Formats: sequence, structure tokens, C-alpha cells
Amino acid sequence: MKSVNKFSVSRGFTLLEVLTALVISCSILTVALGLLSNQWRGSREIKDRQEIEYALLNAGETVSVAVRSAQAVRCIAPGVLAITPWPEAGYTKADLYYIDDKDHDGITDLYCEHLNVPNPVASRITALICTEVEPDLWQITFQAEMNHQQAMWQRLIRRRT
Repeated sequence: MKSVNKFSVSRGFTLLEVLTALVISCSILTVALGLLSNQWRGSREIKDRQEIEYALLNAGETVSVAVRSAQAVRCIAPGVLAITPWPEAGYTKADLYYIDDKDHDGITDLYCEHLNVPNPVASRITALICTEVEPDLWQITFQAEMNHQQAMWQRLIRRRT
């Protein structure tokens, strides 16, 4: 009589076992990929928001310092701010702050034109609104946009006399 050993070498997995493992693995990978995709999208939105907030802060601080230390400030056209420095600065021509796309990349930037040389200050700025609230008190507003996210920076700035 031949004895049968229950612990003999396995002949592999059955087709049913392989298909069940495949379905479970695909389900887990689908859920994990969906979560990863949502996290990626969320991090991109946060990065874009931080980038436009930083651009607004940079533009606002640059213009604020210029307005506070200026001899004269005037809004010469919609979106164009002219800031005349004190004669001690060594020049008397006004610096112009305006929005333009001088590098032709489809993204508008804030420029400071100093001695007829345009210098980019901040990127993705879409609007510059300047209003003299009262003598020597200016309300400066910047707007920026990136990937359908918009942000605004607004301050009252007094010119020091």
C-alpha cells in the first residue's frame, strides 16, 4: 500500500487564486493612485497660491518703499505710477511702475522703469490701481492671477515729507 503524504510539494497556485490576488491588487492600486493624484493636485494649488502671494508681497513692498521715500507721487495713467525721488538721490527723473509683458511669454509683470531702463519687479501681476485718498496718502492695489487662482494686495501708504 502506498502512503500519501499530506505535506508534499505544492504544484503552484490555482487560476482562481491568481485572479483573486490580481483583483485585490488592482483595487488597492486604484485607491492609492486616486489618493496620490488628489494630493498632487492639492499641493500644486497650494504652490501656485504661495507663488502669487509672494509676487504680490514683493510688488507691494517695493512700491511701498518707493512711495514713502519719494519727493512726489502721481498716477499719470490708469495702471502707471510715477515716483519722483529727492534730488539727493543723484537723479530727478521719475521712476515709472507699470504692468506689461515685455518678455512676450504671455505673463504680465510689474516693471519699474528707472532711468529709462525697465526692470521686472514681480511676475503674474495683472493690475495696478493707484488712488490718492488725500494729499500724500495713496491707496495702492495689486492683483495677480495664476492657473485660475486670484489674489489681491492693498495698502494705504503715506509719503513722508
